[in-house]
Amino acid sequence: MGKDGFSWFVGVVEDRNDLEQLGRVRVRVLGLHSDSLTKIKTTDLPWAHVMHPVTDPSMQGLGHTPSFLTQGSWVIGFFRDNEKQQPVIMGSLPGIPFAAADPTKGFNDPRGDNDRSQDPFKPTPTFGPYPGIRKSGHDVGESDTNRLARGTASEGHQSLIDRRDQRLRGDPADLAEAKLEDDLADYLEAVKNASGIPTATKPYLLNVSTAPIQEDRGFWEEPDPKGIIADANPYISSAYPYNHVFESESGHITEVDDSPGAERMFRQHTAGTFEEIHPDGSMVTKIVGNNYEIVIKDENIVIKGSQNITVEGSVRELIKGDYIQEIEGDFYRKVHGNERVKIGAKLDADGESVPGNREEEIVGNYAFNINEDVNGNVHGDVWNNIDKTKWELVGGQYCLQATGKIMDSNEDGTGIYITSLSDYVLNVKGNLSESTRTGIFSMKALENTLNMKSIGMTIHSEDGDSIKYPLRKGTLSLIVGNAWTSTTGTTWDHTSIGAIEIESAGDITIDGGPNIHLNPSEDE
Repeated sequence: MGKDGFSWFVGVVEDRNDLEQLGRVRVRVLGLHSDSLTKIKTTDLPWAHVMHPVTDPSMQGLGHTPSFLTQGSWVIGFFRDNEKQQPVIMGSLPGIPFAAADPTKGFNDPRGDNDRSQDPFKPTPTFGPYPGIRKSGHDVGESDTNRLARGTASEGHQSLIDRRDQRLRGDPADLAEAKLEDDLADYLEAVKNASGIPTATKPYLLNVSTAPIQEDRGFWEEPDPKGIIADANPYISSAYPYNHVFESESGHITEVDDSPGAERMFRQHTAGTFEEIHPDGSMVTKIVGNNYEIVIKDENIVIKGSQNITVEGSVRELIKGDYIQEIEGDFYRKVHGNERVKIGAKLDADGESVPGNREEEIVGNYAFNINEDVNGNVHGDVWNNIDKTKWELVGGQYCLQATGKIMDSNEDGTGIYITSLSDYVLNVKGNLSESTRTGIFSMKALENTLNMKSIGMTIHSEDGDSIKYPLRKGTLSLIVGNAWTSTTGTTWDHTSIGAIEIESAGDITIDGGPNIHLNPSEDE
């Protein structure tokens, strides 16, 4: 081989359906094969091997395989044999097609929607014939170089048109002004121009905060594709010949753009999902479907600036280990609906709840405002240690009930037990009522004087419930350890239905006015 001269050729690929899947193609060679499909059918053409570059080992599945030559590609190569039945393709030749493919003749893509000249190529092809209706937008009379690699011509590529059209931009609050009953085209344009991403706002704590902040809803926009607007002047992106583009038949695209001052990288799926690195180093990732990310080991993320996260659906987080948050600044949380928290949701092997604790330490102040009711249920003890004053202002009724249940923390079954190491002042604007149903009502001043003051005072000794049993009367016992001094400003009236017994170990002195009357008659 190589001693019989070098026979090279130029031809057109007409078939790539290699049954042995070696990446071979059938080529119709100029000057060797007729363009008549009746004289030489596409299926009669010899299979040509495709030469790969030294960066492709072309073995064991390594490298880029199979070759990316399609029907209609113009190629150049040579024959390995004198009979010219073993063609080898060295490369493809781009050009400017001046007419659409004619599947009825050779040197064309033999596939066609209405072609019946060759049975193996009758079915409508998935891709092709070329040029066809594709996102690239290529047509006859246009260079085979991808539009994305030809400066402003890139704006005519359908993938870039779609990206600009589907870009999220504009204040989403403006959508409320768009009305469906308006012109449909105007409404759709308004919706498109109000598709920016809203950001979170701080809660407005007017009733409890010393410096409440009222924020307006903000938003951010998806950056312009390529980092420039469509009619940028000058248009420095995708400058020929610096943008290196790969596009597959279905529309997958990669770009490595070395345009001076507009260097970027781009990768896109035909469905529209893409990632792009802009000239300033910014990266845009847009996923039109679902996103799945699986990290088997650890993941570390650092964000030197700020972060905005907007989720229009629900968010679920399952953390099987510890969840640690450290916030060096302020922590704001605003909930539009309800908030429900359960601590101790873990179950043991028997399905029983494992108690969980909640511990808080607040170095500064704690303020809250609740517009409606507060309902609580505590099954254990409650301890509140207050180093300073406690104020409770109750606009309605204040009810406190203690059952005095005997338990480990209340062995004596004590009900309400109040201890004050200083003064205890009870100031009531209306009525003050204290009663005990079955026990003893006791008031003591152990080391000082017990003072009871009132404009009018009634001491009524009852036996049981005076309302339920009005005729049942009790007794009043007055025991004084030392002297008893009683002073009245005017008169002292005492009426007793039964006998009055006065017993004294010492003298009884009654010092009254001019007269002392005992059992006076009606005439006196």
